[in-house]
Amino acid sequence: MDRTESQLRLLVDTGLQLAGSRTIDAAVAHALSASMKLSEAAFGGFIYKNFWSENEHDELHMTTGEEGDAFVDLLTERRADLLPHKQHNTLRLEEIHETAASDSLKRSSLKVCSYLAVPVFTRTGEQLGCIVLGHPAEHVFSAYTASLISTVASQAAGAMDNMRLTMDLRREAEQTVAALAAADSARHEQQVVSQRLQQALDAGRFGTWTWNRETKAIVFDELGARLFGVEPFAAIERDDLRMKRVHPEDLDRVPANVMDRLKDGDTYASELRILAQDDTVRWISISGIVVTDEHTGERVGLSGTVQDITERKNQEAALRQSEKLAATGRLAATIAHEINNPLEAVTNLVYLCKTDPTIPTSVQRLLETADNELARVSQIAQQTLGFYRDTTRPASIDLAELLHGVVDLFSRKMMSKRLQCTVKVDGDLRIFGLQGEIKQVFSNLLVNAIEASEVDTTIQIRGRIAQRSGINGVSVLMSDCGHGIPPEVQTRLFSPFFTTKQSLGTGLGLWVTRGIVEKQGGAIGFRTKTDPPTGTIFRVFLPAQIREVDAFGAPGSTFIQ
Repeated sequence: MDRTESQLRLLVDTGLQLAGSRTIDAAVAHALSASMKLSEAAFGGFIYKNFWSENEHDELHMTTGEEGDAFVDLLTERRADLLPHKQHNTLRLEEIHETAASDSLKRSSLKVCSYLAVPVFTRTGEQLGCIVLGHPAEHVFSAYTASLISTVASQAAGAMDNMRLTMDLRREAEQTVAALAAADSARHEQQVVSQRLQQALDAGRFGTWTWNRETKAIVFDELGARLFGVEPFAAIERDDLRMKRVHPEDLDRVPANVMDRLKDGDTYASELRILAQDDTVRWISISGIVVTDEHTGERVGLSGTVQDITERKNQEAALRQSEKLAATGRLAATIAHEINNPLEAVTNLVYLCKTDPTIPTSVQRLLETADNELARVSQIAQQTLGFYRDTTRPASIDLAELLHGVVDLFSRKMMSKRLQCTVKVDGDLRIFGLQGEIKQVFSNLLVNAIEASEVDTTIQIRGRIAQRSGINGVSVLMSDCGHGIPPEVQTRLFSPFFTTKQSLGTGLGLWVTRGIVEKQGGAIGFRTKTDPPTGTIFRVFLPAQIREVDAFGAPGSTFIQ
């Protein structure tokens, strides 16, 4: 890995570390460490605002390197000359002893021949601090180095500003809770605090609510009311809202007698689903603290925040889904491997019996049938292993031969329902791809067609040369005479783990099929009828050559010709 690539990777890692920082000091430490590595400075420091102090001019600093403390002492003593105070005004000196602007450094006992100071500004133009770097050698900090440190400064500013907003949110929330219990004489002060709190809450996309224990009424601000579909700042019966909006399966997460479950100093917190006005289900996070009367000490209600966390929950669900799929693949591979070992032994035994001249002819015919059935079991085991991984290499595939092989594989299954299957494929229909995966596609579609078909009906398979979006390839159509796909099922047909077969299906067949087709660079779609004459047609387009596309990532295709 060359230096430029390692520097860019370090910038990405630093951004992730800063985004995950929980304290200002941790963010400063990450930014300073990255700056030292990117610039190869001998010593450095990060001078930044003291967010805990009421005096906006108070500063803190963090240093690194053997001369770090002396370096920062020099900078704070002569800040007017050495620390930039304007956005995008980076100060870079490569030859201290030849530069008139560096008199302050030359008068210092600390040897500094290369100097770089990058201001840290928020997007709104507020300066939060400055990253300063030094080195006793000349020409250490190039213009490219300065641009890298400017990127770190921008990342640090975003992380520090977000943490400051969180600190402000907590501080203002405490002030607001106290203001809610104050007398009328403090109402004006409460309004001022509420405005400041609202700014902080808006930045974090938090809604607020208060609940009065005596009246049993709950009041939401505009954002909270929008989540629940109620009027903002209107008193609403909490029990009524609980029964109408909370998902029935999550009612136990919102106790009817919430105060009886909370002790003094407890925090109320819950994540639950609500039924929005547009009939969608949203995940929300609710938290609150007990409000007490400052004169009597009596617990008079609750006050807290509400936040829409649907996106986070969806991401968590997607992660769990991926873990399920990975586990399913490993299980399929394990089963196939374990079946293959005894299967090979049984196949060898049958072969030995078939070659024994003392075996009667009638038994020989039975052994021949057993051998054919074992071959079918072996092919099924190989297909199961292919669900987890396909070890074959891309090759030219005779589509007519492949489709007839798939039909032969499921001939007994079709015979049990007295189904006919016709295969009509244009001559010399070939594609280039992974044979195991393409066979899996048509096996899955044929199994679905067999299970959907009525007794004594016909399944039709047709293949022809086709072109889609200027790409040459083949189009394969597979139709059945089943009941058709209901509208409520059609939108979820290609979703993983969705099945209408109850305990008989895994819900992975069409999802895997679509993934293979799109990885090949093709598309899959369907047309269905639930009114007589009923039935479903699936059409698969596969390009003649493999294209570079993401598998399992794009939404299900819906083309049909």
